[in-house]
Amino acid sequence: MITNNKILLRFLLVFFGLLTFPFPINIIPKLDVVEDPIVDLYHIIIPWISKNILQLDYEITVFTNGSGDTTYDYVLVLFFIVVAAMVTAIWSFFDKKERNYEQLNYWFLVFLRYYVGYVMLSYGIVKVIPLQFREPSFYRLLLPYGESSPMGLVWTFMGASKGYTIISGLAEMIGGLLLFHRKTVILGGMILIPVLTNIVLINFCYDVPVKLYSSELLIMVLLIMAPHLKRLLNVILLNKPTVPIQHKEPFTIKKRLQIKNTVKWIAVVFFLYSNIGDAIESSKKYGPSAPKPPLYGLYEVTDFKVNSREVPPILTDTIRWRFVSIEWLKSIRLYRTDMSGKNYKSKIDTIHKKIELTHRKDSTKVYTLNYSKTDSTMHIKGIFMKDTIDCKTKRLDKKDFLLTGRGFNWINEYPYNR
Repeated sequence: MITNNKILLRFLLVFFGLLTFPFPINIIPKLDVVEDPIVDLYHIIIPWISKNILQLDYEITVFTNGSGDTTYDYVLVLFFIVVAAMVTAIWSFFDKKERNYEQLNYWFLVFLRYYVGYVMLSYGIVKVIPLQFREPSFYRLLLPYGESSPMGLVWTFMGASKGYTIISGLAEMIGGLLLFHRKTVILGGMILIPVLTNIVLINFCYDVPVKLYSSELLIMVLLIMAPHLKRLLNVILLNKPTVPIQHKEPFTIKKRLQIKNTVKWIAVVFFLYSNIGDAIESSKKYGPSAPKPPLYGLYEVTDFKVNSREVPPILTDTIRWRFVSIEWLKSIRLYRTDMSGKNYKSKIDTIHKKIELTHRKDSTKVYTLNYSKTDSTMHIKGIFMKDTIDCKTKRLDKKDFLLTGRGFNWINEYPYNR
């Protein structure tokens, strides 16, 4: 049992029910639409609460996005706590019978196990198939070290080592998988507690905006491990003997038990299939398996002329190009000598050797440039921003940077710390 305290159990049940709803309905194909009206309702309630009850000095207009630590998210959790407390009070007032909450404990625990297991599978698979932490981009490699944000530093650190990232993902996936079977829950929890603690510390210490959610997941794992706490303390700290846990089946009729086990393994297989399938599909679209643009590479400018006049590489210059970065489909980034950069939409015609650049904010600004290319160079000519440019470059690749080109070395006679 998670807890023998009925009031605490009621509160936890309601709070985490609100926090995780509408799981698992929202992961079933074509049923994920049930989430939209709920989110829309929260988008009305939470701003109203922040304005009229909390009286914040600013309105909530930003909702959960790439950041899960918005004002909206914090107020939403507060709202769930208040609602859970109110429901618990009403529930406790009307339910004064001496009930055995063992069944409720059991099913709440099952729900937490499956929720956390599914989430850890989804978080782990995007590390095993490098989607969350990808190899550092040309943009990141050109960015001055001190200009990185703490979160950007973490993403670069993780993405720089594919092996470390994959092992981190496997730890999350294995821990999650072990939660699906009662006999392996303790091992799964013992794996996930340090894994999630490390994630929470990184999120807090490097200002990664998933502080709320990662903390909630860690609390859920601690609740899953709560029934085993005394036995673990006896074995690990107190050097005392312990007895095997007695698993009680919720169903005594054999047919119902068979149905339960069948549903369980269907759910586990579905969780694996959906997560792995989605990750592979995403990898093909925008991950490591995605197609690269025809002129993929980073091109360092060696000679640059504007209207037939040679422009010297003065660091404060804002006209001369320094790098041309072609890393993503339909996008090119131009860096000037002072390292200020701008992204353009692009079309590359490999037959007629032309590059079409379109300003991202003004689609009327379109520039067509001619190019000629060898394996190690590219020559670009044409009219750009009313000037005739003539740009010669040499091609660089990820291996030309120390961070992505150093590789693994069994032997280091001296520390290679640069």
